[in-house]
Amino acid sequence: MASAKLTRLAGIRSQLTYEQHQLAVHRLTALGPGTTVPNPSDPAQEALEWWIMLCCAWPSEPVVAPFGFERVSPTPTGLHIELAATPAYRHWFVSTVLPSASPDGEITGIPGLRTDRDPTGAPVLRLAGSTANVVLRGIPAQQWRTLTTDFEAELRSAGHHPLWNTGPATAEETRNQAWFAPATAGPRPHWLGSGLLRRVGVFTAAGVPALVTGWTTAGTIADCWKFDLEFIPGHRLDHDRLAALLTDPAAGLPMRVSGHECRESGAPRCRLQLVAADGRPGAVELLFRHTEEAVINAWETRWPEEFALIRQAGRQTEPQP
Repeated sequence: MASAKLTRLAGIRSQLTYEQHQLAVHRLTALGPGTTVPNPSDPAQEALEWWIMLCCAWPSEPVVAPFGFERVSPTPTGLHIELAATPAYRHWFVSTVLPSASPDGEITGIPGLRTDRDPTGAPVLRLAGSTANVVLRGIPAQQWRTLTTDFEAELRSAGHHPLWNTGPATAEETRNQAWFAPATAGPRPHWLGSGLLRRVGVFTAAGVPALVTGWTTAGTIADCWKFDLEFIPGHRLDHDRLAALLTDPAAGLPMRVSGHECRESGAPRCRLQLVAADGRPGAVELLFRHTEEAVINAWETRWPEEFALIRQAGRQTEPQP
């Protein structure tokens, strides 16, 4: 029987990862005391997760789970991600993360990303020249082959060259991996993007958004992120719960709240800002706003199944008065 402390920590981990409670208990037992959501033990693993977060933080359409990540299972040496099941989303994911080169050599997708399969046949995303890996759960092998084959055909018809099955990273991919020129800016930190991906459940902690998009702050070496969370009008938000979960001493990130402001005139919106508590360069800014009813109605007309789930999830997580 799990101890009261293990049960409590498993509950926190479940909120952050969307893992079922019993799986969270199993993972925590395997990790041993002192770790609830582990950080990557390898900088290459951290970099791979940062790139996935960067590429997927701006989804092409509303999905119930933030960025289309239904569940994550982090370990020190890897990460498992269960993707949203809709065919359109999975096609978008493949076209977003898999790398290719244009006729003039420009790289799109994650530079150095290569594909593999684990012993169960699940697709594995790897970073060339390293042991970094992300396993994609819930995608049958045949569906993955179809997705990648169709995307490869699209690329070749446009004169682009697929790279995800080509072996070592190309020289152009290696240059793109650095993000900033190491000679002038040093290596880019990846801790925060990776840490947020491993705790993706935090983006529904204040309430289930109709759409969440994110991006990094341009022109800075610090790992700084901004997120725009759009909600259905009338949905009451619990910013304090999100902040508490993100900064939880046992399972959150080493961050502290540096600013929190709300205004009700016009369209209600709130801004929550956090910075690294240990002096590292890094920050998160979250903007919460209720999107106009007309826009929500238009989205709901286009994506009725997704919004039925969003409304259902919103009712289930509505904070109590």
